[in-house]
Amino acid sequence: MLLQKMDNKNDRIDNRMTTWHVINIKAHSNQTPSHYVNAFDSIETQDPLIEMERRTNRFVSIRSVSRSNIQTIDGHPEWMAINLVAYTMIDPSAFYNRRSKEDVEMPWDDDVVANKKETQLIIIPSVHKIAVRKNSDITLNYILQYLKGALESVEPDEFDVDTVKDRDTLERILTAEKLISLSAHISFSNPGRGKMFRGLLDAKLREMNPSSVDIVLQGSEERPLNRENDGLVQAIVNISEENGSVQATIQNGTHLGRERINTEEHPLVLQVRQIINDVCSTIYNVLRTRFNNQ
Repeated sequence: MLLQKMDNKNDRIDNRMTTWHVINIKAHSNQTPSHYVNAFDSIETQDPLIEMERRTNRFVSIRSVSRSNIQTIDGHPEWMAINLVAYTMIDPSAFYNRRSKEDVEMPWDDDVVANKKETQLIIIPSVHKIAVRKNSDITLNYILQYLKGALESVEPDEFDVDTVKDRDTLERILTAEKLISLSAHISFSNPGRGKMFRGLLDAKLREMNPSSVDIVLQGSEERPLNRENDGLVQAIVNISEENGSVQATIQNGTHLGRERINTEEHPLVLQVRQIINDVCSTIYNVLRTRFNNQ
C-alpha cells in the first residue's frame, strides 16, 4: 500500500483508496521515453480500430488523449492519459422484432454504435508503465488486446505488452516446499533490471533478440526443481514479473495435494491511499517511486 509524502502544504489531499493494475510496455529497440511517447502519439493520430477476440463486432478505440503540462528534462510529458471506449458495431441487416417475430429493415448510421464502456489509461513514459483502475469498466484483457493491436499497427513487431505480476504469488513459487514443474513464456527486460545470474540470462536473451522464449522445466515429487539463490528458476521467475508469465506446479507438505499457479491470473494490484492534487500526477509519482530504477 503506497502513501505519498506531502511536500507542499498547499497540496490538495483526497484520502480515498484507489486500486490499480500496472502494465509494462517494452520496445525491442530504442528503449527511451521519447520512443514510447512517439508511439502513443502515432496511435492518437492513426486511431486504429482494434477488434476484440472471440467477441462478434466488439471493438476498442480512442475517445480522447490528454498530456501533462509539465515536461521532464528530456522534453516529454510526465504522463499521458488515454480515454478508451469499447463498443459493439451494429449490423443494420440483422434487426429483429421479437414480439412480431419478423425481420426489420431500417436506415442506420454506421458511425452509431452500442453498448459503450469507457476507461482511462495513465501512461508514464519514463518508466514505460501504464496504470488502469482495477474496477475499470473495460476489462484488463480487452485493454491488453487493444494495446498489443494498436502498438502493432503503428510499429509492427516492436513492442511487448505484459501485466506486472503480483510479487507475493511469485514468492509462493520460489518458496514452496517442492517445485514440481515450471513453464515460462518470457522476453528480455528493459536495461539495467538484472544482477548476477538474472542479469546474465537477461543479457543473453537480449543478444538473441527473440520476440519471446518458452522454457519448460520438469521435476517430480521425488526430485523437485532446484531453486537456489541466483539460480535459473529464480532468474526466470523474476524476469517474468514484468516480462511474461509462468505456470508452476508446487506442493507444500507431504500429505497436501499439488497446486497449480498461473501468474497470468495474478496481476499486481497496486493500492494508493491518497490522491494528491489530481489522479494522473499521483499515479506519476507513485509509479516513478516504485519503478524508477528501471
